[in-house]
Amino acid sequence: MCAIVLGPHLWVSTPCGLGHSRQDSSPNVQISACIPLKVLWTDRSVHNIFYTPPRRKGFVFILFWGSSMRGFHWGVLSLAVALAGCGQANEYKEPPPPAVTVAQPASDKVVDYIEFTGTTRAVEAIRIRARVMGYLKSIEFTDGANVEAGQLLFVIEPEPFEAALALAKANVQKAEAALKLADADIQRTLPLVERKAVTEAELDVKEANRATAEAEVAAARAVVRQADLNLAYTEIRAPIAGRIGRHMLDVGNLVQAEMTELATLESFDPIHVYFSVSEGDVLRLMSLYRSGAIANFRENPPPLSLGLANEDGFPHVGTLEFADLGVDPDTGTQMRRGVFPNADGQLVPGLFVRLRMPVGDPEKQLLVSERAIGADQRGDYVLVVNDKNSVEYRPVKLGMLIEGMYVVKDGVKAEDWVVVNGMQYARPNSTVSPERAEKMAARTVNPTTAATPH
Repeated sequence: MCAIVLGPHLWVSTPCGLGHSRQDSSPNVQISACIPLKVLWTDRSVHNIFYTPPRRKGFVFILFWGSSMRGFHWGVLSLAVALAGCGQANEYKEPPPPAVTVAQPASDKVVDYIEFTGTTRAVEAIRIRARVMGYLKSIEFTDGANVEAGQLLFVIEPEPFEAALALAKANVQKAEAALKLADADIQRTLPLVERKAVTEAELDVKEANRATAEAEVAAARAVVRQADLNLAYTEIRAPIAGRIGRHMLDVGNLVQAEMTELATLESFDPIHVYFSVSEGDVLRLMSLYRSGAIANFRENPPPLSLGLANEDGFPHVGTLEFADLGVDPDTGTQMRRGVFPNADGQLVPGLFVRLRMPVGDPEKQLLVSERAIGADQRGDYVLVVNDKNSVEYRPVKLGMLIEGMYVVKDGVKAEDWVVVNGMQYARPNSTVSPERAEKMAARTVNPTTAATPH
């Protein structure tokens, strides 16, 4: 809309068709406008509003004049608001179909896996206790340190045990002297028996005394051995290599023999992982074993892959080592155990872990990018674009996720075109503008570890 002011007059042109004229309720205002022109404000200072014949096709010229500038201003404002709606009528134009990227499923040989969750446990866990009673003299390790087998850990005051050992050795000497005397007494008695100077009964008594002396020597020597062991037990050493926890008793406290727990020592290389297998998976594995698809795990232990909660995939590799005798009727599961090397000590006891075990030989499977998978109350689905560029909703049965690709067991075919980009614009039974991409790569690179995906 444009306007030209000539003195007290205002010329306004607007792109609209010719309209009609009517008399406003105000006695001093005459209106002529396009279809339709409403007067939003009237003022007695506005005398006339009328149009002139179009000087150019599609334009109407309208003239205002009034007796005062105030009336002139109100007239201009009223006409400007009225003419704002005097354009061509809007027409609905259907938007173009949304653009999406489609690709056909990849096909590759894939090993089927069964996944589990489990917990790590130390292969050996020992609660260290003293074998003798005494006062704790020293602690010879740092809490939480790695220790070697035979390393000194605690020392109990050895002085009482040293004294007991010395006394035991003295008793051995005493018993040996008694034995020597008993043997000499027999040697003196034998000639007397031959001359009938001493009866054989007296000889029997002396021989019994010598046997008693020999037994006393043996008993004294046993006491020495026990005293020697007790003295050795005052030094408490690590029975295995591993990581030791904190000390449970401070220096100066009384240690009760075989009762007081001093520390806990656990091995960490290798480490065990315990996990439960459902009854259905147990039956499946038994069926595969009977068919010859898998070997007996005791003869040929299958590999196990392990991943921690903060790790992608399953970077740790071990083997299945043990399966329980049967299925627990309370839980409907069978306990199994794997063993994993752990030289760096990254796997500590008590961790929650993810496990994966291969089942059977590799088989050809269809794989779809995880970006193409949707989920709703009905389950997992993909969107497929048919030959008429119409979107179809396809429920799918998914297998495992392998490096960004889901194994699709049912729901799509190799020749289907699956929406991989633009799922938010595609709706079932709607029309789209598909852009066909190359087949989905059978193996995609994790975008967090690669600059450009394949």
